[in-house]
Amino acid sequence: MAILQKLTNQQIDEVLSAAAERQVPATITIRDEDGWASFRARFVAMRQGHILLAVPVPEPGERPHEFRPADKVGVNFKLKHHKHIFTGTVAETDSARLDDGSAGVVLHVCSPTRMQRMQRRAFNRSDVPPNRIVRAAFWLGGLENEPAGTTPDQPVWSGRVVNISAGGFQLIGEQRFGDAVSPGDIVGVRISFGVGEQTVYADAQFRHTLDEDGEIYLGFQFIGLGLTPGGREALQVIGSKANQFQCELAHPPSHVRN
Repeated sequence: MAILQKLTNQQIDEVLSAAAERQVPATITIRDEDGWASFRARFVAMRQGHILLAVPVPEPGERPHEFRPADKVGVNFKLKHHKHIFTGTVAETDSARLDDGSAGVVLHVCSPTRMQRMQRRAFNRSDVPPNRIVRAAFWLGGLENEPAGTTPDQPVWSGRVVNISAGGFQLIGEQRFGDAVSPGDIVGVRISFGVGEQTVYADAQFRHTLDEDGEIYLGFQFIGLGLTPGGREALQVIGSKANQFQCELAHPPSHVRN
């Protein structure tokens, strides 16, 4: 079964109506001159062919964004245990007082004609099986800033991926990685699934560092994979691999069983 399922127009209408009725949380992703930015949002209503999404004022330290008509935004949300992804166009914005009393902005987004639903299992994080070697390289600034080779001014770091899902991944790095990136930094990522296997490229946001028993774990969240054909292809591969790894861990070959 495909990781990404295309919904019919009727299914899209049903999903959006249910999301608005339940006022489900959503994440809005937009690309500007500074790179990718993501914002928390919530469905408010459906009105005259528009989806109304409430976006709270950013918390202190978060990067603000002024949404404008004709902006292209990626929207993803969970409904009935499935992740839904679509790209929409902002028609207009309103200042508003949200239900919790806080100030915010309501985006009027044109109802999409295309939407994809992702298999639930693809977003379940899977450890990489012990007989698999998956490596990731990353660099600052996103995909378009990939250096031709690593230099002191434009370093490329790499590590072994230990778990992965369609939402993100974690790798084991070295101590020197700890000062290389800070939480919130946008990086370009190249993930290699092994000799003769596929390699995918993606934008990601560095989320955290964990130090466990002297090993450094770096956590990353994928960004914008549902917004471009190349990103959707990468999402398909990553989700399929995560599903494959789950199956292999549940039914390991006899020579790797304990």
